[in-house]
Amino acid sequence: MNKKAFLDKSNNSYKQLGISKEPAIWEDGMRTSGGRGTYEWWYFDAQYSDGTSVIVIFYTKNGFDVRGISNPTASLDITFPNGKNIVKYIYEGRGQTIRASRDKCDVNIAQSSIKYSNGNYLIHFTDGDVEYTCVMKPKLPMWRPGTGHWCFGKNNEYYFAWIVALPSADISATLKVCGETFELNGNGYHDHNWGNVHIRKLMNHWYWCRANIGPYTIIACDIITQKKYGYTRLPVIMLAKDGVILDDNEEKTEIKRLETQHHPITKKFIDNNLTFIQQVDNEVKYQIEFNREHDILAFNMLDINGTSQNKTSIAKAMGINPTYIRCTGKVKLTVVEKGNKETFEKEGLWEQMFFGSNKDAIIKN
Repeated sequence: MNKKAFLDKSNNSYKQLGISKEPAIWEDGMRTSGGRGTYEWWYFDAQYSDGTSVIVIFYTKNGFDVRGISNPTASLDITFPNGKNIVKYIYEGRGQTIRASRDKCDVNIAQSSIKYSNGNYLIHFTDGDVEYTCVMKPKLPMWRPGTGHWCFGKNNEYYFAWIVALPSADISATLKVCGETFELNGNGYHDHNWGNVHIRKLMNHWYWCRANIGPYTIIACDIITQKKYGYTRLPVIMLAKDGVILDDNEEKTEIKRLETQHHPITKKFIDNNLTFIQQVDNEVKYQIEFNREHDILAFNMLDINGTSQNKTSIAKAMGINPTYIRCTGKVKLTVVEKGNKETFEKEGLWEQMFFGSNKDAIIKN
């Protein structure tokens, strides 16, 4: 009997997808048609030493618009150390075919682009009085969990796909804003998603976390499916040290949610302590604690989009009530290896994304 929701790691699926267990450069090229019945985007973020953060996303459409026709879209989100925020969007128009390669990451929208070149990633985003140019140099190899495909449905007819092309990268950038130029250096990340059904039909909520602590890089997610897929927990883990991936077996991942409360803005639960425990073997154990201190962002996505009260009520009655929280706080990594114990701490960022209407966590392992 097939599971209703699972991470596909079968040998037969690798063959059907034409991939091996080691990711290849072409997998970060365009993976869909870009048209109806699909969505796809390339996501990049950067945290710079002066406190500036930048997020760049290139879409085949506008977000999760699975039913709609192609509409190449790119966004730039800048947050300065003083809290000032600048958001830019560029579009090529509905029905336009995105200019993207299938052989590697090479996507062009208007005068902006993201490109893989000689082992590095190059980003150029320009719109009006803002121009952002950066070079991302990988510190870790490309990675994906299993085939990178989570399958859903009686016949596995729906999927959500993900590859992390840059789990960690050194970045140098030039940012020009209203005639002022900033030279920036820091750390960044890049992943790539695509699928054939709106993600809210598959996922109830998730936590998505990553951190660079001492010599370690961590990616950790706690994904919970929608009710029709049994509120199944789909954990993700990737642990790396000094440029080498140490472990990514999600079957060994234990997740604890502690100090839970209802958020005053989203009205849903938020876990102030999120702990991932990875017992690799009898001698090696990792414990990663994300301790929430405050929120950078917290909002109901129906409200932010200016949806009418009537439509909002209908959406919530249908179980659609998307909310988003970006948290910040202390991340603590405890490493136990052959009886020796080391602890690392650092400030970190993570997010909770919620599609369902349930106010409390419903999880079935």
